[in-house]
Amino acid sequence: MALELPDWPAWAIRTFLVLVGITTLVALLQRRRAAQGGEKTDLAEVPSGKRLTEFRSFQRQYLVVYTIIMAADWLQGTNMYTLYQSYDVDISTLFVTGFTSSAIFGTIVGMYVDVWGRKMGCIVYLIIEVVVNVFEHFNNFPLLLLGRVLGGVSTSLLFSAFETWMVSEHRKRGFPEGWLSDTFGTASFINGISAIIAGLCAQLVADHLGEIGPFQAAIALTVLALFFVVFWEENYGKPDEDNKGSSTASSAWKAIMSDRKIFLTGLVNSLFEGSMYSFVFMWVPTMMGALKGRPLPTGLVFSSFMTCMSLGGLLFSPSMLLGVASAEKLAVGVFLVAAAALTVPVFSTSLWPVLLSFIVFETCVGIFFPCLGLLRSKVIPDSIQGSVMNIFRVPLNILVVVGTKLTDIYPTQTVFSIIIIWLLLGAAFQVVLVMAMGEKEGEKTTPKKDSEKKA
Repeated sequence: MALELPDWPAWAIRTFLVLVGITTLVALLQRRRAAQGGEKTDLAEVPSGKRLTEFRSFQRQYLVVYTIIMAADWLQGTNMYTLYQSYDVDISTLFVTGFTSSAIFGTIVGMYVDVWGRKMGCIVYLIIEVVVNVFEHFNNFPLLLLGRVLGGVSTSLLFSAFETWMVSEHRKRGFPEGWLSDTFGTASFINGISAIIAGLCAQLVADHLGEIGPFQAAIALTVLALFFVVFWEENYGKPDEDNKGSSTASSAWKAIMSDRKIFLTGLVNSLFEGSMYSFVFMWVPTMMGALKGRPLPTGLVFSSFMTCMSLGGLLFSPSMLLGVASAEKLAVGVFLVAAAALTVPVFSTSLWPVLLSFIVFETCVGIFFPCLGLLRSKVIPDSIQGSVMNIFRVPLNILVVVGTKLTDIYPTQTVFSIIIIWLLLGAAFQVVLVMAMGEKEGEKTTPKKDSEKKA
């Protein structure tokens, strides 16, 4: 029996192959520059020296798990919309329930992750994910709704427990602060690669097992990740105190209200991710409209978008964009370019303009994640990072709920216009953050300059 090739549209295959080619070339260029010793900044340097082997071992320990959990997460994302569509259920209500759950439980989850342990938070996340993916097998709206509630809790854990574990463990082992940028950049690149593979696998699995296939694969990957995480060392937000969740939350709130850099970092993160998750809900119906009845290979297009995310992670690295400008300044450009990209679907419903604009936007996402990850590690104290990050998931999820529900009321062009406003606001607040961080650097350098003058 001859192997049957997937019947995917030529435009989707060509787009994917071109993006893979561009990303491969950039990866080779980035590796060459890194080998030659790329430019360094205060918080970004190419890891080297006698502790390099130890650092790479730790980095692999984290990135292996990160790759698996993100691949499992991406597997679900590719076909969630079409799965619910096949069940003929209220899709927007299910999506909104997940984001509302994350907004409600996010703060509580974050503060207890800092107190009870980041490793424990990772384990709880993995267990919840298995349960959620089992629920997706049933065309039962109340059960699906419960799954979305649990999914909101697990999302809060995904974007707090793993990163805070890595940052805390990095510092506990005494690695240079500048090496964090290498881990964040590599994670963004690998995240994109795992998402590319996940998208292709989701398409193939869905072709053979139906829309539920990707969720079954996600269960297997989640169990695999759990096997690795149980061997991690535990770390906490405040290991020297008997803190309760309420005191951790109080410390986080005080830090947010007293330090405008922490407030602004959380705010710009909420604005960008709120825009991104609204886009996640909108890209499938927007592309379907642009195709005017022609088939949309969601897994393959998703893989193309994730190739762009990998490209963004490569561009962020210390030997590329981060060697030219600081993370906080790069973030301003990311906001502006992302806003410009989303103006295209406001004025056009043609396939290629819309597709190209989405490609640019996803590249911005790939740059933004390591960019803000580095900023968070610099601005937010390690002891309360999980709590602070989850507090700001409240406005993030409010934005997503608003963006998702607006699609039921207004045409997509109007909703994209609103998202553009969020991105422009993010750019404005990011400029203020750059100025605030500049003032801090000025305070540090002024005494040194004065002493030099006296000498």
